Amino acid sequence: MKNLIELRKKLAAKKDEMRSMIEAAQGEKRGFTDEEETKFTGLEAEARDLESEIKLEERSQALAMSGGGTKRTPDDPQHESEFRSFGEMVKTYRENPHDERLKEYRELAMKNNTSGGIFVPPQFSAQLFEVTPESAIVRPRALVIPAGEDTPDASMTFPALDQGAGSNMYGGVEVNWIGEGDEKPETNAKFKDLNLTPHEVAGHIVVTDKLLRNSSAINTIVTRLFRGAIAAAEDDAFLYGNGTAKPLGAISSPATVTVARKTAGTITYADIVGMLAKAKLGGNLVWAGSQSILPQLLTMKDDAGNLIFQPNIADKMTGTLLGYPIRFSENSPILGEDGDLVLTDFGYYVIKDGAGIFIQASEHPLFKQNKTIIKAFWNVDGKPWLNGPLTLKNGYEVSPFVKLGIPAP
Repeated sequence: MKNLIELRKKLAAKKDEMRSMIEAAQGEKRGFTDEEETKFTGLEAEARDLESEIKLEERSQALAMSGGGTKRTPDDPQHESEFRSFGEMVKTYRENPHDERLKEYRELAMKNNTSGGIFVPPQFSAQLFEVTPESAIVRPRALVIPAGEDTPDASMTFPALDQGAGSNMYGGVEVNWIGEGDEKPETNAKFKDLNLTPHEVAGHIVVTDKLLRNSSAINTIVTRLFRGAIAAAEDDAFLYGNGTAKPLGAISSPATVTVARKTAGTITYADIVGMLAKAKLGGNLVWAGSQSILPQLLTMKDDAGNLIFQPNIADKMTGTLLGYPIRFSENSPILGEDGDLVLTDFGYYVIKDGAGIFIQASEHPLFKQNKTIIKAFWNVDGKPWLNGPLTLKNGYEVSPFVKLGIPAP
């Protein structure tokens, strides 16, 4: 019991620290700095890990109190109740699929209509989805709705603000000062539904059977490769997805404002200023662009002759552009194309996680080559919270999603 109490205390402390960071930023009426955002994301990851540990400990104690389970001797390779790593789990699933420890995870996969695979428990799936603001652009900054326990892949519908004609930037909500004893006026909030339905997405990797026998190597190599692939695939979908059997990307949505560049194949200081002028300020804006734009950014100067982009080369080429952080994406269009540079606030983007992650391992297609295919699949959807740009009270149009387009005709 002592272990469970300590875990809960640690979780409460993490959440208190996160709450204090939010209250401090709100008190100063600002968003997080780069350093604060990185720290907050780290605290979120630590809190998720602690929640997973608590759930496992609660199940373990419940099992012990009920007298359930099979008692094993220390020399039995299956005497441990849980796997020590993702690599050990994959190795066991491939070499000993009838291991008692896999039973529950196979049943969870079947519950979610996944045949032939096993469910990856939270303490390992968190490692695969553990992304930082440096390694992924969208997920660490978006509003993420976790999968529900009973129906994780069910569609979810909730109100999205309607920025259409006749409504203001708060969806038609009217605010009135009321005198003492006066009747409270009715409001006419204008909403549209936002529907999110997690879509299945899968990735696979081929490994040698020799590597598969080394659970430590599998845990290190496969986890790293899958994590990178998942982050890249999700960023691509959350930024540029067409909404058909995949998320609707922020830059592909009707909420995006396009700023026409001054000169074809070029990014100028005036282009960047124009983009910032059309961005919804007050949140956590971040630039994202193709690495191919670097030669122009590194030599770009303002009207006074000052370099406007001075990156920290020692820290993976990160830096700020007009005061906002910039990240380079492998999925961004090449220099000169529509969207080679975007300015976004993903606090206006919603991600709905579904069931998963699940894994399958099969040696049959590559049996003669002594290789095994490891497949991982999960479910997720994402959409901008808004269905159009925001119109300020004075009639000026802005958006949390701004992209640099091609020159005006």
